[in-house]
Amino acid sequence: MSPDTLTYKYKYQASKEKLFQTLLNEQLKYFSMHDSSIKSLHVGDEIKTTLQTKLQNLDSVTTMKITKIVPNKIFQMVTHQPNGNDIVQTFAFKQNELVYSEKTKLHTVRSQTYFFLAALVYKFFYNRGMKKKLQYLDQLAMN
Repeated sequence: MSPDTLTYKYKYQASKEKLFQTLLNEQLKYFSMHDSSIKSLHVGDEIKTTLQTKLQNLDSVTTMKITKIVPNKIFQMVTHQPNGNDIVQTFAFKQNELVYSEKTKLHTVRSQTYFFLAALVYKFFYNRGMKKKLQYLDQLAMN
């Protein structure tokens, strides 16, 4: 694992096509909730939303933008944070395995060091949360 990237691998049971479509449907619901003009997802679509920071639970106004959609292979978006740091979220679909990653682009050495130390503790909670989220998507795709 790269020190700036958190990764979780999930072996799914649904078909790759159904799981990919389920992910798109769930992301569309989220984007539409924040911008009712979004009726389908395209590269370049973006929304503004308030999210809590992972470690300090502070409200942070962010912009989420879809950067890549390759059907049944990759869904990617970037979250631009007000402090100038970005988080690139990637769902990469392999044969029977979904690899989810969050790459945090930090601009200062201090931020990089803080992230690395915090990630050592946060990784446990990250894995647990991603397992639940991906299991939920897998179950939706099979129904």
